[in-house]
Formats: sequence, C-alpha cells, structure tokens
Amino acid sequence: MILSGAFEPLGLWFLAPIAYLLFFALIKRSKRPIIDSFLFGVMSNLVVLQWSGKYVGLTPWILLSILQGLFYLPVGAIYRRYRSIALLVPAILALEELRARFPFGGFGWTRIAFSQAGAPYISLVSFGGVLLVSALVLTISALFHTISRERVLVALVIIVAPLSLSHSDQFTQSLRVIGIQGNTPTVGIGFNDRAKAVFDLHVSETRKRVLDKYDLVVWPENAVDIDPIANRFVGRELSDLAREIDTPFIVGAVLNSRGGLENVSMLYEATGEVSSIYVKRHLTPFGEYMPLRSIAEFISPYAKQVTDFSPAKNRVTHKVRGFTLGPIICYEIIDDGLVRDMARNSNALIVQTNSATFAGTPEGSQQLDITRIRSIEHSRNTLSVSTVGISALIDNNGRVLSQSGENISASISGDLPMRSTTTIAGQLGGVAPLLVLSLTLFIALLISRRNRVL
Repeated sequence: MILSGAFEPLGLWFLAPIAYLLFFALIKRSKRPIIDSFLFGVMSNLVVLQWSGKYVGLTPWILLSILQGLFYLPVGAIYRRYRSIALLVPAILALEELRARFPFGGFGWTRIAFSQAGAPYISLVSFGGVLLVSALVLTISALFHTISRERVLVALVIIVAPLSLSHSDQFTQSLRVIGIQGNTPTVGIGFNDRAKAVFDLHVSETRKRVLDKYDLVVWPENAVDIDPIANRFVGRELSDLAREIDTPFIVGAVLNSRGGLENVSMLYEATGEVSSIYVKRHLTPFGEYMPLRSIAEFISPYAKQVTDFSPAKNRVTHKVRGFTLGPIICYEIIDDGLVRDMARNSNALIVQTNSATFAGTPEGSQQLDITRIRSIEHSRNTLSVSTVGISALIDNNGRVLSQSGENISASISGDLPMRSTTTIAGQLGGVAPLLVLSLTLFIALLISRRNRVL
C-alpha cells in the first residue's frame, strides 16, 4: 500500500524506498515469505492500477494485479532458500525486467523507476536506463534495513549526489509547436462512438487556437477515427485545414483501408499532402488486440468489443523543416527498446495519447511521469498531446514547462528544441539492464558469502 503512494496521484517518490525497507523487514521475520511477497505485489498493483477497472469492471483489474503479484513469488522463494536480503535486490530487478517483457509483450507500468520522476537521483536514468533507477531505490532500502553510520551515509550520497547532474548539451534550433487537446463529447469505453464529433472538436479547436505562425501542429491519438484515406470527406477536410493554417500537422488516426486496422500517426504537409505515416508497433494487449480471446470473452463481455489491430514492424519518423521527430503512440511509452529506437533516430519526441478511456483517474498523470522519465533518459524534449488531457511540453531534464488541465479543450504551445546527442543509456541500449543486473548480483553474492545479511 505504501509503495502505491510513490505513484501518482500522490507522487511521493520517497515512499518507494520506505515501502521496500518495510518489505525487507517483513520478509526477514516472515514464516511464509512466498505468500507475503505475493501479497505485497498484488496489493501494490491493486492500488496503482485502480484506474484500469473503472470502465471494464473489477475482474480484469484484479486479474491484472494478481498477474503482477505472481512475479513476486520467486522473491519469497529466494529468501526462504538463502536467507539473504542482499540477494533480493537483483532478484526483484530481474523479475521487473521479465514482467516488462512477458507475457503479451509485457506490462511495465508499475516498474519501480516509474514512481521516481520527482526523485533527486532520477537524472541517473540517462546513464543506466530505468532499471538503474529501480536498483537505486532497492539499494537505498537495503542500506537502511540494517542501520549503521556508514550505510546511512552511502544511502544519503546516492540520494543527494545526482542533484548536480543535468543535461546541459546545447541546441541551436527549435520548432515552434502547438498541441491541440480537442476533448471528446463523452469519456470511458464509448468515448469515440461519435468519431465525427471528436474529429470536429479538434478541427474547431485548431481553427480557434492556431492564430499565430507555428512550425507544427499536433493532434492526439484517436483524434481522427474515421479513416481519412477511405473517407474522402474527412481526408479532404484535413488537407484543406493544413492549407488553411499553412502549417504541417501530425494527426493521430485509425486506418482500415490497407489490409487491417492500424493505429497511426500521420504527417500532413502545409500543401495538404500526407508525407509520412507511422503505424503503432507495440499494441496494447486486451485493448488493441485480444490475447486468449475465448478466455477473455468468458471473463469480460467487453472483450467482444475489441477488434484486433495490425502492428507495424518498421520505424517511421516525421520530417519537419529538416528535423526528425519520433512519434510514440500511447502505450508504447513503456517499451524501453521502442522509445530508445525513436530517440536515437530523432531530434525530439512526439507522444500522442488518448486518455478518454480512463478519464478522471490517475492514468494520465502516471503516464505523464513515465514520459518525463523517458525525456531524461534520452535527453529529448517532448510534446505529449492527449485527447482530454494531460497534455504537456517537457524539456530534456524532465521538467514540465507547461501542461493542460483534464477533460477540457485546450492547447499547449512553445518551443521544442532539436537535439542530436545520445545519452549513455541510449548508447548502451539493451546492454544497460544486463550491466545493472550483473553488478547488483555480484555485490549481493559478495555480501552473502561474508554472511553480512543486510
């Protein structure tokens, strides 16, 4: 329960090391460490992910939390076998990496690091990725577990020392951008039953707010759920709008005219022509495709409403005024490799998301924290645009320069610096988690061999 307070809506980062400190103390004196580990995982996820059951009912929410809790069963088993708190650090980290990838492509929403957007050491994510930040939290907890002057001093250094770190690489140019948060007539699962109304809201809001000259206009995911390729009227209106505002603009759309449903990011040039289409690569399981469909439909009637989308395999970026922008669509923000790939091959990130399905819940603010962390991890400025909020302009140190309210029509505008440097985490790529796991395991084995149980 305490761990959940580190995530939004509370966002008290220091509760994460406190929670694991108490978890270690509980496991050490527990007569049933496997069960207690499982319950810790389940209860933490139940609170953090309560938004997932608002519109689809209790059963999917509870099952998701239980699935996340199952990854804590080996933690209890390892302690029961070796009686070493030190070994729990690499064990939890390894299982965190596993659940970010398995099953169904993984679900890493509640990774420890994603609760640490406000932590003083969050800048270290640019050196070792999100797993390094998770490792820092667990290390701090382990150091405080057995209090001594030396260990407390080391923990305080870990917490405070990174405050002096920030991305200060210079940029020479930027794009003046505006994100349009058009809002939706309704929220929840049926937010887009009136797809034309959602489209019209974004058109109207664009005409109302794009009064000055911008280099780029961005609409959110699902702003155009009427295929603009198949529907000539919608396609023509988008082209006419681009010419009217005389500005390139990126729209989030759904296509169904190229061999299957596709969730896409499309760039319209100021001439009205479509110059690039990015198709979402990491689809949302149970949202954009239905694994184990027969079982899912038995558990929840909403599963029958899900039509499977088709994912892409290749990266596509958008070119605006000679710069490269990396589109990331909603759920993709939790995919380490995909975000890294986009950051390496772009000068800034464009996150298009649809929060209408979970309006009025902490989902939007939790996603904003994840996006902030990704901006730091890869030293990229980011424009994140949502249908109903929260939309935000974020700098490469994770600072929110401006943000919108929720469930309103709004816009976010400002300069989006173009950057080309690659962070150490970006350069290491998939090697970074292996280095973090190897180092923490090596230290844990040294401590265990000396019988120094933290």
